Amino acid sequence: MSENSQPNPEATPERPEATPERNDDKDAIDALRELSPKLFARMTRRLPLRTFLAELERLDRAVFYRHFKGYRPQKIDAAHLERVLKKEIFEIGNGLLAQLVIYNWDEAEYKLYGELQKAVKAINEDVEAIEAITDAEGDTILDPLDALFDKRDVCIATIINGVRVSPDYRKARFAEVN
Repeated sequence: MSENSQPNPEATPERPEATPERNDDKDAIDALRELSPKLFARMTRRLPLRTFLAELERLDRAVFYRHFKGYRPQKIDAAHLERVLKKEIFEIGNGLLAQLVIYNWDEAEYKLYGELQKAVKAINEDVEAIEAITDAEGDTILDPLDALFDKRDVCIATIINGVRVSPDYRKARFAEVN
């Protein structure tokens, strides 16, 4: 610790100081936790498996070797991948893996992600500064996306990318896909 930095008064041995990486990990895990089991299964089935496994091997060798070493990518079925992700992310709390899943899904669904990003930036160019999106703004963002993309994918994108609509609005908007 440098002499200019202040210790976190809430840090304990059981709860170390929060870092941006820890916050990103927690946010990614929480976002994936919000997905219904059907949507989580859909998301995992749409991951580009070869790319995902190559990045996983590079970034988190332990997880790769524990669950995928010796498998040819074409032999890994969606159910196996889903079980691994649920165990590693939700039970073990692997935030890096959660971020990797979100990143790969956004890359695979780049058209939807790009349109979503463009629509949110229309509200405020600095999307991180947006504290809340009203229901009317949510409609202006999501109506065009629903016309272009599968509603389940729009719901996934909204949740995992932290579009700040109210939980009640999201529940009502995506009631049939949850």
